[in-house]
Amino acid sequence: MPDASNENQIRTLIENWAAAVRARDLEGAVAHHTDDIVMFDVPLPLQSRGMAEYRKTWELFFANTRGGAGSFEITDLRIAASDTVAYSHALLKIFDSTARLTMGLRKERGQWLVAHEHHSYPST
Repeated sequence: MPDASNENQIRTLIENWAAAVRARDLEGAVAHHTDDIVMFDVPLPLQSRGMAEYRKTWELFFANTRGGAGSFEITDLRIAASDTVAYSHALLKIFDSTARLTMGLRKERGQWLVAHEHHSYPST
């Protein structure tokens, strides 16, 4: 049976991450990620490895968005978690567009951290 407390912890982590992005809070956006984070993103670079590269992607994002309400809203969040690893997927509304979001998480020293993040837009 899935542990609801793990799912609740992850849901809170993801909601707080999105709130930090809306607030243009760089430290909040990169918090709760592993040092070896791997992210696949829509704008270049397509792949970022490690915290230094991940941080740069958010610096670029914040330089090109005003933030605020409607700028980064998570919807349809689904989470599957064991005691040590988890994944989630959701829709991510960025103003008038909708992207897909997938995250892989692992628990280290009792704390959930995002180890993999993937943002994508459906092709039309």
